[in-house]
Amino acid sequence: MNLSTFDGKCVRIVTTWGEVFEGVVSYDDKEYAFHEYGHDQEALHLTPIIFYKDDILSVISLEDVNGPFGHYSEKYGLLEKKCLEWGTDMIEEVFDSEDDSQILRMLAYMNDHFQILAERAVPGIAPWRSGKSISKSEDAENELGPVYLGELENMLSTLVKYNENEEVVSEAKGLLERLSAYFS
Repeated sequence: MNLSTFDGKCVRIVTTWGEVFEGVVSYDDKEYAFHEYGHDQEALHLTPIIFYKDDILSVISLEDVNGPFGHYSEKYGLLEKKCLEWGTDMIEEVFDSEDDSQILRMLAYMNDHFQILAERAVPGIAPWRSGKSISKSEDAENELGPVYLGELENMLSTLVKYNENEEVVSEAKGLLERLSAYFS
């Protein structure tokens, strides 16, 4: 399997543990992956996840797929579910990716699973942003990362203010208003 042929393409990755992810990937050669992540094999980077060659059972291009969800098989998928479970940092990576299709998929997942988002939300910003740290025992207890409401509101406000895609702006604005109404 030549992973470099998938650079910059929308793909479906099936992992060796049976999970299926879809999205636009970038290729990391072996040297780059070792330098950046300490892992001595090539990889596909689907923000925010890195799939090393040994983790990939199969990968196919979805570039020729043009259905109701563009190149994707569904409105959103496992990647968006995992990002919400993992918390603020992973959501932020998606929003910072500048890939409007990925941002829209994340926003759609958060809107359609608003109750889960609301249950996972905690007030304020991440402790490490204000110079505080969490202990290893606290980190181990929180296998799933919290969604810091203040940070999420900042991320959504940034999308509303700076993103040039009208659909992204509309969806981000709607989610921001929904969060504000729910938590006031």
